[in-house]
Amino acid sequence: MKKHLRVIAILTSIIVLLSCGEKWTCQSRGKTLFSVSESGKLGSADEGCSCSEVRAFELKVLGEVDGAALKRDFGCD
Repeated sequence: MKKHLRVIAILTSIIVLLSCGEKWTCQSRGKTLFSVSESGKLGSADEGCSCSEVRAFELKVLGEVDGAALKRDFGCD
């Protein structure tokens, strides 16, 4: 009986952990870059934006790309 409860607890933990990984997408509005989760949560750009998306946004909005800030804030090379 204890073995069955242990298996159920492990399976439940796995299901909970797998459901925590929401997918985020990169969005922009005006001069703001942000991320939106599958469930509609708003987050910072680093949740769902790739380095190339951030670079393109900065170039379009600011007219230049701050490589040092990209590396520091997003880990972009």
